[in-house]
Amino acid sequence: MRGYKTMSGSMKRTLQDMGFVITEEGKHYKFIYYGDGRYMATLAKTPSDNRSGMNIALEIIKDMF
Repeated sequence: MRGYKTMSGSMKRTLQDMGFVITEEGKHYKFIYYGDGRYMATLAKTPSDNRSGMNIALEIIKDMF
């Protein structure tokens, strides 16, 4: 997710293949690991921070794996 600016089709498919259910909620994407609400992360559709992709990846790794 380095350099994340927007959700590409290939990125979405890769995340879904890893077990994430991805929904769009307003200005954010919601990632739920195997549909289990205990393992959830959100990501802005248009982030302003250059490190937002790396930050969400770290959060997912720490909380879900």
